[in-house]
Amino acid sequence: MLSVKRLVLLMGSFYFFFLIPSFPGSAGAQGITPAQEQELDDAKVAVDAARKARAEKYALETLEQARDLCATAEKARESEDGVKFTQASRLARAYAELARAMAEVKTEEEKLGAIQEELEKARAEVDRLKKSQ
Repeated sequence: MLSVKRLVLLMGSFYFFFLIPSFPGSAGAQGITPAQEQELDDAKVAVDAARKARAEKYALETLEQARDLCATAEKARESEDGVKFTQASRLARAYAELARAMAEVKTEEEKLGAIQEELEKARAEVDRLKKSQ
C-alpha cells in the first residue's frame, strides 16, 4: 500500500525538477548524450507504469502532462537541445511517477471503501442475529 508519506516525498521530488538549472553552453552544446537518452527512456517506462496503475482513470491530467513532456523531449532531441531535452525528460518522469502514485492511492482508497462497506454489512448481520435470539 502506498503511504501518504511516500506520496508527499514523490510530490516533493516532483517540484525539485522545476529547479533544474539551465546554464548556457552546457549540455545543449554537444547534442544528446546516451545518459540523457536514458532519462527519456526512464520517463517512458514511468509513463507506462502510471498507465498500468490506472492513472488514466485517477490522474489523467498528470499523466497527459507526462506524455506531453515526453513529446517535448522528442522535439528537443531533433533540435539537439540537450538542456531542454533533459529538463523535459526529467519532468516527464516526475509527472508520470506522481500520476502513478496518485492512481495507487485512489485504488487503495477504493479498496478500503469496499472493505468498510463489507464490514458494515457484517456488523448489521451480527446485530440482526443478536436481536433474533
